[in-house]
Amino acid sequence: MNILYVDESGDDGFDKNNIYNSGSPSKYFIRTGLVIHDWKWRSINQKVNEFKVKWNLPSNLELHATEIRRGKKRVKGKIVTNEFGLMYPSFKDRVKILKDCCELISQIEEITLIFVVIDKRKIDTTHINFREMPKEKSWEFLIERYNLFLESAKDKTGIIISDAIQEKIESIHRDFARALFHNSTHIKEYHFVESILFEPSDSSNLLQLVDIASYACFRYYNSDDNSLFDLINKKILIGSSGEIDGAGLKVWPI
Repeated sequence: MNILYVDESGDDGFDKNNIYNSGSPSKYFIRTGLVIHDWKWRSINQKVNEFKVKWNLPSNLELHATEIRRGKKRVKGKIVTNEFGLMYPSFKDRVKILKDCCELISQIEEITLIFVVIDKRKIDTTHINFREMPKEKSWEFLIERYNLFLESAKDKTGIIISDAIQEKIESIHRDFARALFHNSTHIKEYHFVESILFEPSDSSNLLQLVDIASYACFRYYNSDDNSLFDLINKKILIGSSGEIDGAGLKVWPI
């Protein structure tokens, strides 16, 4: 069975004047999928553990891209140094952690990446449902591309696992179901379990990998920084004609 690990980067909010910068609300909302086969899970999981050992990181420390880059976190309204900042106070070293993690993703042959990029600046804000479009369309396009991957795979069955952010679980279930059963017109027969599973990202090395990949894509589109994305773009799902645009990399609207 194939497993699609899912994470998101950026936010799905809108600026009232439709003016965006590299901050919040972000110009782009990114939903990312990382596909592996279950029989490769153990070896990939071990490689992530070895990566943490290499960087002297505790095995239970979550690889979270924004916290690695910032070296800080918010606790009770205050910004404090996190474990990455304590262990690697140099910004250069923390960026090196991110780059090494992207290189790890690139080196693992069995990983396939799918990116859905929602350009919120181009969404028609006069549409009655425009505020739901980043979430719903990103799920719709990701589901379609995962189904495309499974159709051409030897093992055509799959499941989907998302980060278990407790306050979002019900909303994610609803957005996922709407995208699958109501919005998508391209899936006649889907090859994955018609639901979504949840796992805390701090206990899942694979969800941590997809967080890093999603952040790399977000930096590329939202901040014109390709330093991470260029390291992983060869893992993007390729279409039948050898292209990634529209296949493993879907930008909407265009």
